[in-house]
Amino acid sequence: MSFSLHKIDIRRIFLIWLSCLFIYNVAISSDLCAQDDTLGSKTKQLLNEIRNEVDQLSERSPTVDRAYIASISIMNHVQRIVSPLQYSVLKTSGEEIPETVEECLEAKAGICGNQVACFLELANHLKLRARPVEFYLHGKKPKENTSHICAEVYYDQAWRFFDVTWGTYFMMNGKVASIDAVRESPTVARRAAVTNETDQWLLHWRRSGLDPLTYVDHKFVDILRGRNGVIRLRGNEFVYVPTHQPTFIGLNSLSSDYGPVRIELLDVHAEVSRIIIQVSGYAGTGELVIEQRGNKVAHPITELKIGENEFVLPYKVAAGELEVKMKATNPAKIGYVVYSRIHVSR
Repeated sequence: MSFSLHKIDIRRIFLIWLSCLFIYNVAISSDLCAQDDTLGSKTKQLLNEIRNEVDQLSERSPTVDRAYIASISIMNHVQRIVSPLQYSVLKTSGEEIPETVEECLEAKAGICGNQVACFLELANHLKLRARPVEFYLHGKKPKENTSHICAEVYYDQAWRFFDVTWGTYFMMNGKVASIDAVRESPTVARRAAVTNETDQWLLHWRRSGLDPLTYVDHKFVDILRGRNGVIRLRGNEFVYVPTHQPTFIGLNSLSSDYGPVRIELLDVHAEVSRIIIQVSGYAGTGELVIEQRGNKVAHPITELKIGENEFVLPYKVAAGELEVKMKATNPAKIGYVVYSRIHVSR
């Protein structure tokens, strides 16, 4: 099959970029098994290659942190093998696209979500402490929202940030920086970016007028680290729909490096008295909480129904933000709600 870069539809690139987080959620489970005998043949082969490479490089550079060597090695191999360009070829031709880590390595194709799934699984088997970093960038309108996903590895007493898709990390003050440091000093970070400049997907992205590192200094972005953080939703008058954003609220992993997703409804009108949440599923235990300025109403998720769930607020809502979150059980247990829309009314 012949394929030329200049024929790629830019709109298709955006669709691929926008869907990467959803592919990620399919590609990786919340808790990865640490036994090599559970791996597919391609994953096991790559893991052995990386182990041998890290062993050799660590022996040659004994003063360099082994976790740093391993992180770079995993990133390089995954970027080389799991190709967004090949994914685009498969997508364009209507062929079946890979979803699991093993399928991505077999097909040599995948987008950012697939790449991070591969990175995290390999890191887990190499005993690295790693987790995803998800970016949800707001457009001028919700339909223009975009997303991206990277990874971070904890070593040398800090989290270190790696963008697997572009083969990028940020060397600041002589060390790989955290995403916090990158966002705090975006101009410095852009100059400090170490990137695989020969990657064809990166080159095509730039030729198309797109910025691979837009998350570095984007003004309106929500960041989840280990799925922990706040997602802000902008409504269409009284209706809020997650657009290229997570569709769940709460905690779906018991890893100590992971946390719950909370959402914030922006520009809520004063005097709102009812909230209707369209629920498509839930798991675990806990309470769904709707809160503003210390005033709140809570409802056990086990009493939710599939479909519309109406909550009458026992407090007066002020114009501004309204938070929807999970109150977890103690000790922490899995507890989350999957939803498709939220409607507010007076």
